Amino acid sequence: MKKHVTSIFLAIMPFSPVIFADTSEGKYSLSTGATYTSGDYGSQDTTELFYVPVSLKYKQDKWSLKLTVPYIRIKGPQNVIQDIGQVSQSVATQSVVNEGLGDISVSANYQLFYLPKAKTVIDVTGKIKFGTADETKFLGTGKTDYSLSTGLYKLMGDFTPYATLGRKFYGESAQFRLDDVYFSSLGLGYKVSSKTSLGANFYWKDKTASTRSATRELSSYLSYKLDTSWKLQAYLIRGLSDNTPDFGGGFSLAYELRAFKILCQV
Repeated sequence: MKKHVTSIFLAIMPFSPVIFADTSEGKYSLSTGATYTSGDYGSQDTTELFYVPVSLKYKQDKWSLKLTVPYIRIKGPQNVIQDIGQVSQSVATQSVVNEGLGDISVSANYQLFYLPKAKTVIDVTGKIKFGTADETKFLGTGKTDYSLSTGLYKLMGDFTPYATLGRKFYGESAQFRLDDVYFSSLGLGYKVSSKTSLGANFYWKDKTASTRSATRELSSYLSYKLDTSWKLQAYLIRGLSDNTPDFGGGFSLAYELRAFKILCQV
């Protein structure tokens, strides 16, 4: 099954929630930021996580490709993995700090349909997350995961409601039991002005094991275009289940690489 999924990723992949017009020229952008989360994940111990990704994105026409290389730092009882939650009941006797390279990922997005009269977009996204994080430090599972999802977005004046549905395939690990799961999200974006937008999102993911709870999480964001090249976004996170952090927040800063684009065209 996973071999077939890999083939799908190489053929179809999407990205942006609201891209209604094609562009004749590709664009590169570089982004970074930081996310902090804290929670007990249904136990008596608190796990704090600090995540710093660096991403390079290329977008042209209906396609978008993205490479992300993250740094991750976790302080806690060594039984929680990012985006999975608590994976073991056995914990360290004291809080431990582990840090290092996180899981490198590659994603791609393709806009399948755009219905001008209905102002509706349907896209598909493929993602491969490589197991580059150290599983002995609980920075990741050490295995390669795959996901495939589709999204529906509708432009209603300054509002953009959307919904996504996908399937995630976890790499087989002798250390962690992870069942393949469905995931989905519902959200609403609002364009305040030509430079400012905000929105909210509800995310759900099925249980990765019978002993774990499903993932339920709320997030909100505020985005601001500093100029034609720079974009700043801040966000807040609120966990609604034992499989998520209690709260979190962060920011991202993106820059369009005009000089890099010119260099690649020479």
